[in-house]
Amino acid sequence: MVPTDGFRERQLRVLPRAAAVAHRVSDPERAQRNRIDRDRLVAEDAVRTANELGIRVLRVDGSEDAEAVADVVAEHFGPYLA
Repeated sequence: MVPTDGFRERQLRVLPRAAAVAHRVSDPERAQRNRIDRDRLVAEDAVRTANELGIRVLRVDGSEDAEAVADVVAEHFGPYLA
């Protein structure tokens, strides 16, 4: 599961802890930008690697609630758990 950029932007607007910088830094705004950029790079790498390995990627954009996402995951793993 990988969050879309839109989902991350919404998280940062809506959830105070998502926008919080936990450590004391000289430039909190820069620290936050760096964290967002790092998260985006990690997500892009995860998607690229998953695609190379033939692993399904579920992009989370907030359009589905947690139960709907859980249903997709359960459907995917169902054959392995039966």
